[in-house]
Amino acid sequence: MNRPMRLAPPRHYPFLPPSVIILTALLALLFCLRNPLVYAMAPGFDASLFAVMGKMWADGGVLYRDMIDIKGPMIFAIDALGYLLGGFRGIWGLEWLACWLGLLASWHALEQLELSTRTRLGSLLAILALYGTRYYYGNMTEDWTFHLALIGQWAFITLLLDGRFRLLPALVAGLTFAIVAWMRMNNGALWGGWYLTLFVLWIIHNQWRSALLLLLSSLGCLALVGAPLLAYFRHYGVLDEFVYYSFSIFFEGSYGNGTSLAVGAVGLFRTGLVMLLPAFVLVLLARNWHWSLPVLSATLLGVLFTLIANSVSGHVFDHYDVLYLQLGLLPLACLLDRSKEQGDALALLCVGSVILTAAWLLAQQLGFGWSTKEWSLERVREVLGTSLLWALPVLVLVPLWRAWDVRSLTPWLATLAMLIVMIDNAWDGTEMGRPFNPAAQLRVDRVLAESQPGDTLWVDGIWPQYYLWTDRTPASPYLFFANVNPPYDVRERTLESLKRQQPKFIIGKQARFNEMIASLQKQPPSTQAFYLYLLDHYEQVADGLYRRR
Repeated sequence: MNRPMRLAPPRHYPFLPPSVIILTALLALLFCLRNPLVYAMAPGFDASLFAVMGKMWADGGVLYRDMIDIKGPMIFAIDALGYLLGGFRGIWGLEWLACWLGLLASWHALEQLELSTRTRLGSLLAILALYGTRYYYGNMTEDWTFHLALIGQWAFITLLLDGRFRLLPALVAGLTFAIVAWMRMNNGALWGGWYLTLFVLWIIHNQWRSALLLLLSSLGCLALVGAPLLAYFRHYGVLDEFVYYSFSIFFEGSYGNGTSLAVGAVGLFRTGLVMLLPAFVLVLLARNWHWSLPVLSATLLGVLFTLIANSVSGHVFDHYDVLYLQLGLLPLACLLDRSKEQGDALALLCVGSVILTAAWLLAQQLGFGWSTKEWSLERVREVLGTSLLWALPVLVLVPLWRAWDVRSLTPWLATLAMLIVMIDNAWDGTEMGRPFNPAAQLRVDRVLAESQPGDTLWVDGIWPQYYLWTDRTPASPYLFFANVNPPYDVRERTLESLKRQQPKFIIGKQARFNEMIASLQKQPPSTQAFYLYLLDHYEQVADGLYRRR
């Protein structure tokens, strides 16, 4: 017989008052003001490329034929929808909405776990403040994954506490997973941890029907989101291209530096999650919460899956750290909740872990900052070790925290500190995403003044921001960056596109142009052909700016 599982007493579903709805909306707004799209400026690197490709798709281009990058289609579908709704600002609007729903869902999930209001507010603010230090100014696949993960985690916690399958939370979990999976499968680690935990839990408790329905709902949502995309690609004859650029290219050696678990673990350390997990494990093992072991299992599995997923490329970039952040919400909330209780050894461990983690992260940020460039593992180890040495003296505050009995005041002080960090992050957003320097601004001004919106533009290099600043369409579909090496000559195909489209302007790094032209005879034939075409058909009108003759 398949009776409903009683893992907990009958419970109520917390009501979200208007004050919480408004608060989370304002927090999401404060966070998303760091995204330059709201100011009609350009977010960083890949994010600008995604926005441009979303615009091209919204304007009728065919994905993986007229615009190509090595990502799944959902990131471009989201940006296309946002662009249709309100141009590039529409993309920002969708991200703000996703962020708001994620915070609202997290608040409700933590309230279902009966964690205090101060704990809920403090953990959400802390995660957002830390997120701001790894934020590439919006619209990265990791950003969308973070927001959707918070929404999906609410669904899983609701299912866990219900003790059985329910359609609405299962659909929320399945659809958020499907969107992320069709965007970048590597980003789905949190869902993997929760799905495996719930499935096994329900099997153990003879909830076969619920376990089977959970499995079928996840597969059904994958099909629901993927079927229209596959039909679209088949209709336009680009199904093979979709498979190659979304999946196959990562397994043939065209991208990445090989698998490395050390690389995969970087975000675990740089987000401080590695410091929170030991105390988190002890708290949940010591508690009598009916949800302790499933939450612990889902979190640890999510960390394991994220470590494996981040190991695949062999690259170390700051924005990869974001994939660990959504996994830090529950550990941080549980530690904050436990630290406000009696000052026993476990409470001291909790507050010490939180304080040391905060000091460690602050030392990293103030001492070394973040970078849009790739890190070496040696540099990561140096930064982590040095920052830890700087942070260790803060542990002197732990006995003082116990002696002064400021447990009731600490969360509010932490809340104020996190708000200050978030306001600073939002202020940074007003300064980011603008043309890099006066020379870049001059290029943008010339393109806007001497071309029409229907004219095409080609940016030879890793500066897709120019397409947003000028609102011009790329003249070639080969938009991926220099660290991708497909088994064909990208330069040759790019030149073929330029001959067809005849862009009004070509932008590039002048020093590189000069270097390549000076050593033209030593370059491969396709590179020679490209620069000869540039010299024959374009004239230099400014530093790094060439206009068609």
